Amino acid sequence: MDVIRRQQLPPVRRPIAIVAFGGWNDACDVASTAANFVIDAHDATSAFAEIEPDPFYDFQQHRPIVEIKDGVSQSLTWPSVSFTAISRLNDDRDLIVVTGPEPNFRWKTFARSLVEVLDDIGVEEVILVGAYVGVVGHRESVSLSGVATDTVSVIRSGLESSSYNGPTGMVGVVQGACKEVGIQSLSLWAATPPYLSGNPFPKAVLAIVEKISDITNLHIDTSELIAIDAEYTQKVDDALEEAGSDVNEYLEEIESYDEPLLGSLMSSWSPVDGPGASLDPDNADDLVDEIVKFLEGNS
Repeated sequence: MDVIRRQQLPPVRRPIAIVAFGGWNDACDVASTAANFVIDAHDATSAFAEIEPDPFYDFQQHRPIVEIKDGVSQSLTWPSVSFTAISRLNDDRDLIVVTGPEPNFRWKTFARSLVEVLDDIGVEEVILVGAYVGVVGHRESVSLSGVATDTVSVIRSGLESSSYNGPTGMVGVVQGACKEVGIQSLSLWAATPPYLSGNPFPKAVLAIVEKISDITNLHIDTSELIAIDAEYTQKVDDALEEAGSDVNEYLEEIESYDEPLLGSLMSSWSPVDGPGASLDPDNADDLVDEIVKFLEGNS
């Protein structure tokens, strides 16, 4: 069985791939939201392939989604990883974005199949995106770190190099598959506050998209994200001012840490299964109660 369903691939020029998975490597849905934002920020996009879900997913964890209207079944959508080509008409390189939920089974086959598609279409560089729970606060500048197949790539990226020995997710497995076939890869990691849990963190989404734009030298308009981040952060701050001194003292303590501690909380991070975090700033008010509950339970 061919696990890749292919459609006609539009012409691509020296493509760079951006890869993100929902799930364990996607705290606050930062990675998958950033990848989808890159797609939505362009007009010339074309989905050209997807990975068949049957061999790789537990459908009791990743259930298909049915749409029903006026008693009539309209569609059935299965979990899958999709490949989208983005034409950058004013540049000499194009983008490929790969995104979908982290699989449950046959990781090596999954990763090698994914990388095979990228290799076949001539991808020269892969940027994998992840987010983890770190000891950071929502007011701070987002700490980004990088892992690459060679030291030079990390230095050139301007990212903090990281040291980590422990469990990995599909980001690490795909990076290993890239190395097997000789494709240069860099994984880009953002730290998220522990008290946000499955809630959105637009500041990290913005930081990742800006870094992707910088690394690829392909400008991506982030003005929408900048506005969302400013409004979201202000609403959380305004609400927390009324939450009491204990809560704000705890936040200040978290923000006093010098390091985001890559992977320090990864083993305890459990993603929320659902439709994903929304970047709507109006949700910030509802978040405060959850922050207070988290801080009270850890004080």
